[in-house]
Amino acid sequence: MQNPFKFYIYEEAAYIYDTNQKLIFKMGVEESADVDGEMQETILDGGEEVDKEKAWEVSGLDRINPA
Repeated sequence: MQNPFKFYIYEEAAYIYDTNQKLIFKMGVEESADVDGEMQETILDGGEEVDKEKAWEVSGLDRINPA
């Protein structure tokens, strides 16, 4: 089974795209958020697809230490 998630970088922010639900979410330590339809198209068309590790690095989530 193929991974349903793709990761994108757009304007120095990281996003995760759920290919099953066709929705994008902004990834971040200070802010995570849904992305509206128009911005979603912009990210998919103009963003850089990256691997999960790069997306976590850009979002800052890689610096969170689990308790």
